Amino acid sequence: MRVVRLVLLGMLAFVVTIAFLFPAAPLIEKIKPDIKPVELAGVSGKLLNGQVSSVNYDDGLMPIEIKDVTWKFAAGALLKGGAGANITFKGYGGGGDGQVRRQWNGDIKVSDMTFNVESKELESLLPTPVAEFTGDITGQFDQVHLANQLLQTISGQLSWNNAVIVTRIYGPEITANLGELDIDIVPEENAAHAVTISSAGGDLAVDGKVLVAANGDYQTNMLFTPSATAPQELVQALKQLTQPAGGGLYKIEHNGNMNQGT
Repeated sequence: MRVVRLVLLGMLAFVVTIAFLFPAAPLIEKIKPDIKPVELAGVSGKLLNGQVSSVNYDDGLMPIEIKDVTWKFAAGALLKGGAGANITFKGYGGGGDGQVRRQWNGDIKVSDMTFNVESKELESLLPTPVAEFTGDITGQFDQVHLANQLLQTISGQLSWNNAVIVTRIYGPEITANLGELDIDIVPEENAAHAVTISSAGGDLAVDGKVLVAANGDYQTNMLFTPSATAPQELVQALKQLTQPAGGGLYKIEHNGNMNQGT
């Protein structure tokens, strides 16, 4: 029995050693067709500790790119029903870190993800240059769950500090100073989500909620309060694009479907 144990321990040590020393690039090359529309470039390092120079995701709607992604094997992910890695990344004037796991059933889960970006850098994600942003954004995703490449659950918070939006899409330049803008995303029953949006300290206070169902249906109920010193162009735009709610307040109540663009 002692010999059997020694053989088994030797085999285990061999497997672990191979896993730590095996180069990541050949494996990544083999799985590339299975992870589209994600594109990986500049893979280096070992299977359990490596780096990707750039990760691109393009679903035809919003192309996303992050750079200098590093990963390190997370042994604790095995206790959560999958294989995972702790990652760091850079992009959009900032960066972040968190844990990514692939469950044994193929689902992808992200947890404890924190990040910061410069809002100016996010202008490149707009389909056309319709707005300019100012301020810094910090965020945290407590959990993200994808199954069959479709979002199932997301929970997190975003904070946009010194948030300013400038747009000329409606003719004259309109500047909306939102101050501190906070967004909370909370899962609800039947794969639905509630997104709460609030801002204070700027020319325009925002308070409202968007309910999003699993099929893309959404219900928007937002209230806007311009300050006494808000630019007249902003107030005029509110009058044109929203409904009066009395007392100098304006509201948006709208139902539609995100997948159908309504």
